[in-house]
Amino acid sequence: MNLIVKLRRSFRTLVILLATFCLASIVISAYYLYSGYKQEMALVETTGEVECQNAKLLPYRSVELKMAKRIDPSKTEPTVLLFVESQYSQLGQDIIAIHESSRFQYHMVFTPAKGDIPPLTDNGRGKYTIVIYENILKYVSMDAWNRELLEKYCVEYSVSIIGFHKANENSSPSTKLKGLPLHLYNNVALKDCVVNPQSPLLRIIKAPRVEKGPLPGEDWTVFQFNHSTYQPVLLTELQTSRAPPAALPKADLYATVIQDLGLHDGIQRVLFGNNLTFWLHKLIFIDAISFLSGKKLTLSLDRYILVDIDDIFVGKEGTRMNINDVKVRQELRDTTPDTCMCEWVFRKRQSLKSWQAPFPTKG
Repeated sequence: MNLIVKLRRSFRTLVILLATFCLASIVISAYYLYSGYKQEMALVETTGEVECQNAKLLPYRSVELKMAKRIDPSKTEPTVLLFVESQYSQLGQDIIAIHESSRFQYHMVFTPAKGDIPPLTDNGRGKYTIVIYENILKYVSMDAWNRELLEKYCVEYSVSIIGFHKANENSSPSTKLKGLPLHLYNNVALKDCVVNPQSPLLRIIKAPRVEKGPLPGEDWTVFQFNHSTYQPVLLTELQTSRAPPAALPKADLYATVIQDLGLHDGIQRVLFGNNLTFWLHKLIFIDAISFLSGKKLTLSLDRYILVDIDDIFVGKEGTRMNINDVKVRQELRDTTPDTCMCEWVFRKRQSLKSWQAPFPTKG
């Protein structure tokens, strides 16, 4: 009798301990989940607070909603003119890979020292709808004649420019882009980025998209400007573990990708403060091509799922479909509402090896 009582007490104690442990686990998990959500929302709220501050205190003016200069893609062919440093440069290869996988037509040119450019028109029609510079410094350092020729073409044929700046150990702490009201601050360590929901070029990316944590590398470039033509696309914070450039103005958020709306000189531009290694840069780059080409170079938003089920046809005996399985599949197709089976394609494929070694119930 005493043994039974002791067992009951031990069982009750065990149940109480398990219940206490479960409740404690739930409380701890809820705390960490709420903390992570709260931190993410704080970053989004910081963006809103920054936009409400005095624009004179910021390196950008996201508080002002400006309309981008209208793009007329009818004047040009849907082809990209790509200036690369060399055929071995990683950024150039990444740009080419995106164009080829997206089936965008492009013409690659190695950037010459003096900035010579290929013919831009053919029978009064523009040959290129976007000009991309792997190194934006090669664009701003062109000789006056070629730059004037290129910019005149961009204005007349509604052509835009995309440029990248990848800092290195030899880059100066700050750089002024010649001919543009824009300063670059190099070799900055960044963290916690958010996509600006006011950016007009967003298509694939949904804003505000928040990416928490340090950005890869410590060679980022941030943009500082004082003109309403510029609008940030991707905003980040500084890493506190590394001192920023001394000349960098203090701000809550910094822009690593900016869009020139064309209000300064009639040319729209999108500039990146790093390469395409960061995944958000790749998506913004694709969105920028779509927007700046007037949707002539764009990816469909439709998504398809391919399910590879060939093993049920060519697998081992016992796993392969037979006649009864096919009949059940046909009955399911006939009885399932059309709304659930729209665009469902059922194709049967048989391998030669399995066809040469059949078994009696194979369909």
